[in-house]
Amino acid sequence: MELTLIKIKRQVRKILKRYLPFQNLIEQQQIKTLFNQEILLLKDEHKADNSEQSILFFTTHKCASGYVANILKELIKETRITSIDLGGYFWKIGASKEIIREGHKKAIKPFGYLYAPLRDPDECLTLIDNIENYQIILMLRDPRDVLTSMYFSFGYSHMVPEAQKDVVLTAREKILQQTIDEFVLIETPKLLKKYHDYCQGLLQKPNVLLVKYEDMVTDFNSWLDTLVDFLKFDVNPKIVTKIIHQANFTVEKEDIYSHKRQVLPGDHKRKLISTTIEQLNSEFGEVLDLLGYDR
Repeated sequence: MELTLIKIKRQVRKILKRYLPFQNLIEQQQIKTLFNQEILLLKDEHKADNSEQSILFFTTHKCASGYVANILKELIKETRITSIDLGGYFWKIGASKEIIREGHKKAIKPFGYLYAPLRDPDECLTLIDNIENYQIILMLRDPRDVLTSMYFSFGYSHMVPEAQKDVVLTAREKILQQTIDEFVLIETPKLLKKYHDYCQGLLQKPNVLLVKYEDMVTDFNSWLDTLVDFLKFDVNPKIVTKIIHQANFTVEKEDIYSHKRQVLPGDHKRKLISTTIEQLNSEFGEVLDLLGYDR
């Protein structure tokens, strides 16, 4: 029986090796199709309409960043602004940090584009000249809940592109050997730096709108009104109505394998032990006060 299973596994591996080049070609073609605008822009071959001021959407992972990016794409539909997802493209192709930084430096332009989402200030915030020339939306979430959500997402549900497969699966295996409390404390310095960079680099600028994840999931209509009022173009009310009707933050049962695991604020209080929470409160104290989160 054991020998039979070994033979079957060998045959499966042979078949997979035979078809792997075709799978790679298919994925490469899908990337070219999905990120056609990004590829052209990085080659300096995309021509934008210069009458519309570019929008930068800064955020972090686990702040509904993809969902809000899609809302912004809906809001610009009747403008000449082109939507660009540099992070998504670089993630799909497995780009190095050097390529990512150089790409952001080259591709971010003050007119004609929506850059959404931008999840890492290190990769682009310090590289943008004349940042006051952009419309900037900064969406953040209680960092303690971000860390809690990261554990379940990176450990169980986050998508795995082929170009990042070995890296992501190795990281996932490591995460699953940790408790959630161990994970959030290990990840704290990295996330704390992001929040400090955002708070110091963006919060006081007049062309920056700060919106919060918590407001979005508890009072979506008011949150959306704030977003629409900030943008420097008229949005068709029908588009706003459509977005409102499609919004749904209901989760019947928490599922660690689901991308939409749970949405309620304060999840760190339900998942972390008291000593971990106390340490996070201390580490993020200044950020929590600046952003108006209770300790």
